[in-house]
Amino acid sequence: MDGYALMVEYKIEERHRLEYLERLRELRERWPDVRLYEGSEQPGLFVEIWPAASEAAAKACQEERLDGRSPWSAIGGWTAGGAGRIHAWTFRPAPL
Repeated sequence: MDGYALMVEYKIEERHRLEYLERLRELRERWPDVRLYEGSEQPGLFVEIWPAASEAAAKACQEERLDGRSPWSAIGGWTAGGAGRIHAWTFRPAPL
């Protein structure tokens, strides 16, 4: 069975796009397993997919990702509507 995933979604303001992308390059060095996607129909809408072995591991990723002291926290200042507009959900494998 496949593992769990944390999915984080937010929209970056156009005026912060370059500094956001620069920060992502730095963050990817520390978290190389995180997958990053940008909406093809909605430029600036980003999704992060954090793979996790269990629900508990996904929840730990969520806490790390959303913590105000996290290296990821700067993204909240570049998000349209502020950090409160960053959405994060844990997904489990679908029963097939």
